[in-house]
Amino acid sequence: MDILTCNAATLSAAVKRGTLSAREVLDAYYRQIDRVNPLINALVQSNREMAYDQAAWIDQHRNRLQHKPLLGVPFSVKNTCGAIGYQPDKGCAGLIGQPSERDATVVARLREAGGLLLGLSNTPELSIGYETDNLLYGQTRNPYDLLRSPGGSSGGEAALIAARGSLLGIGSDASGSLRVPAHNTGITTLRLTQGRVPLTGHFPLDCMGLFSQFISFGPMARSIDDLMLVAPLLAGPDGRDPHVPPVPWQTGEPRALSSLRVAWYSDDGIAPPSEDVRRCVTNAALSLQGEVAQLDERRPEVLGQIETLLANSILLGGDEGKWLTDLIQQLDLKRPSPLLLEYLELARQSRLSVTELRGNWMQFDRCRQAMLHFMDDYDVILCPVAATVAKPHGHSYREVRDFSYSICYSLVNWPVAVVPIGRSREGLPIGIQVIAKPWREDLALQVARQLERLGGWQAPALM
Repeated sequence: MDILTCNAATLSAAVKRGTLSAREVLDAYYRQIDRVNPLINALVQSNREMAYDQAAWIDQHRNRLQHKPLLGVPFSVKNTCGAIGYQPDKGCAGLIGQPSERDATVVARLREAGGLLLGLSNTPELSIGYETDNLLYGQTRNPYDLLRSPGGSSGGEAALIAARGSLLGIGSDASGSLRVPAHNTGITTLRLTQGRVPLTGHFPLDCMGLFSQFISFGPMARSIDDLMLVAPLLAGPDGRDPHVPPVPWQTGEPRALSSLRVAWYSDDGIAPPSEDVRRCVTNAALSLQGEVAQLDERRPEVLGQIETLLANSILLGGDEGKWLTDLIQQLDLKRPSPLLLEYLELARQSRLSVTELRGNWMQFDRCRQAMLHFMDDYDVILCPVAATVAKPHGHSYREVRDFSYSICYSLVNWPVAVVPIGRSREGLPIGIQVIAKPWREDLALQVARQLERLGGWQAPALM
């Protein structure tokens, strides 16, 4: 068995049988981390002593832990999650030195399932950015091309998993922070329906106010099978997050692929896709011809309106960036990172008043209604994750509209799976978004699994 490439179910089964010890799993993954992390700078905090203590306990009590679905499976989490034994800081000097008193709910659920926490992965300062760089830990590099970014803000997670330094990961997504890094690094991810997974333990604040409507934790992995195993373990109320209703996970027989109605588009009308992205998305969609009940090249008409509304109202925040300048002062950041300052310049262009915000919020709901009306005719939508492949470092904000493909689906809060479907001419990964109706993660994953046959994760040549 190749410990670094087998999936979570296979690895856990071997640990349960005793043909592989949890310690051997950690040995293999930490050896790989020591090999690749100096190149990609993805893992920024690690408590190996704690991990080996937990592995020893698993090996000692293996016979009574057979019910654990992730027994001995290593995972990592974005440096925005509370985790006992760690001091999450979001790559921000103003937040360092605050040990976690408890695990975030998502971390606790993976540990309870038998998972072994490898460490915390890098993020842009305050998790703001479509690339991963900060003054505390430095720049994370894409394992497929070190001159390019893995994206952000879950870029550390994506790079680590793609380079086989972790098997599973937890990231978060408000405007593409799971999806863009997965696309850039050739791995899979699932942005769950907002409200499916508690934000409890999101550092430093788990009550996000207005912003809580747009952010979701989600799993990252190298295969759709691993997402199917992990996602239900993360879902459900925890009695702390007031925004998580008790909606059951779909556990019945999957719908036949031949019964599904699919809409697809390669161009959202906002940012023209590159030739490679257009080719891969078109080929992926057409591969379903004859496999599904209906396949239409069609996009929702309100995408442009959604992108403009969401960017000005939520992502930039209004008040000429006062919310961000106040936060910088509150954290006493004498030297904000260049990436954060670049975002602040964009935020200063947003002059939204509270009255305008109220009007925009009504337009949000009109857009959501229009999107639901579009889905009267379809079960899933296929489209690019971004207009381009992974960008060179420092290009994200100057080309920010290229991320409109992800941003638009942050408004409706629907589940979105990302799966790699091909490569660019330079050999860089290209992913596709599979979007389903609210609470139908099962449909997004089902179609993503079918499309995974076109590409799937491939080991980076450098790693």
